[in-house]
Amino acid sequence: MSKHVVILGGGMGGIATAYDLRKLDKNLKITVVSGRPYFGFTPAYPHLALGWRKFDDITMPLAPLLSKHGIEFINENGESIDPDASKLRTTGGKEISYDYLVIATGPKLVFGAEGQDQYSTSVCTAEHAMELNRKLEEFYRDPGHVVVGAIPGVSCFGPAYEFAFMLHHELKKRGIRHKVPITYITSEPYVGHMGLGGVGPSRRLMEDTMAERSIKYITNVKITKVEQDKVIYEDLEGKTYEVSCKLSMIMPRFMGPEVVASAGDKVANPANKMVIVNRCFQNPTYKNIYGVGVVTAIPPVEQTPIPTGAPKTGMMIEQMALAVAHNIINDIRNSTDRYAPELSAICVADMGGDAMGFFASPVIPPRSVVKYKKAVWMHWFKSAFEKYFMWKIKSGDVAPFFEESMLKFMFGVHPIHLCRDCSGSPGSAC
Repeated sequence: MSKHVVILGGGMGGIATAYDLRKLDKNLKITVVSGRPYFGFTPAYPHLALGWRKFDDITMPLAPLLSKHGIEFINENGESIDPDASKLRTTGGKEISYDYLVIATGPKLVFGAEGQDQYSTSVCTAEHAMELNRKLEEFYRDPGHVVVGAIPGVSCFGPAYEFAFMLHHELKKRGIRHKVPITYITSEPYVGHMGLGGVGPSRRLMEDTMAERSIKYITNVKITKVEQDKVIYEDLEGKTYEVSCKLSMIMPRFMGPEVVASAGDKVANPANKMVIVNRCFQNPTYKNIYGVGVVTAIPPVEQTPIPTGAPKTGMMIEQMALAVAHNIINDIRNSTDRYAPELSAICVADMGGDAMGFFASPVIPPRSVVKYKKAVWMHWFKSAFEKYFMWKIKSGDVAPFFEESMLKFMFGVHPIHLCRDCSGSPGSAC
């Protein structure tokens, strides 16, 4: 009898896992459960906020997309997980039995500063990005000070940098940059830290880029409150300061959603409710549960004076999905081979006229490869990659053979590797 794999989440991690599983086994029963009816290309949400992309440019309806590849789609949110009975219940009342469960929900957004959810917004979802776009259209008619930043515990700093740089470019195009002071306020110990302890010369590059674009930055502080016309923060000594603003974009921190927490403390990390996984992204207690994407509990790269988290980039998520798909198929086929993802990261911060890119493999130090580039062509590379990735989603293959060959040729890395001992923490060497 065919095994049933249920994938909770229809974002990058969920779709990548579904496609990788289908590629490895044409007859496997695969069900994707997601309350969001579309796939969205998350790295383009800052572009959506600035009106450089339309919603339809960077999204695809999931139902027709998945059915084309023989994957069932249930357009409902997960409500609870019973790991002992291997059952998932949806908010619509469906009870779904599974042989394997892949949790790829993405995160719950936590607006931890007082007033942050009321007076600020983010670029973490398409809906938030479109809300920010509406605010920007009003802002352009009556501009003023802008604050971009990140509260303590944030793990995804890239979109904040990108939004600040792209906003600078847009304001220049509109001829109003001189009317808009921009301040970047962050929990990072220095700009370019990005929750990774820096990548190569990222600190110097970010400092130079901020200076070139007249963007003031304040680091190693804790944003505590956001009001309609100001952002309030504390330094390490507890002293309070405020910066006036007419518009703010403050990144939230991430935690696991309620459906993950419902599975109990052996599945959900008690601290942040994210999925507990080992090196092979398998839950150590319930061997038929796996985690993929931002919802997985990966420890910080290093301790910082004000907490920061480790980011999970698109490339890292694709590698997690590929490793999990291989591990599930090998388990079904009674193979003892298990795989761990390399957890390489490509991060390209678009700045409008040019872009800055970093590659690190693995993300968690010590790194074997670190490369960086700032150039005009990087801006066009990011746009081309967006179209390429949407093509991959449409085609049903997120890990084409030529991509792996190219990455091996260019950087000397493989997306996954055999792991003889999966019992360590995710990202640690096998």
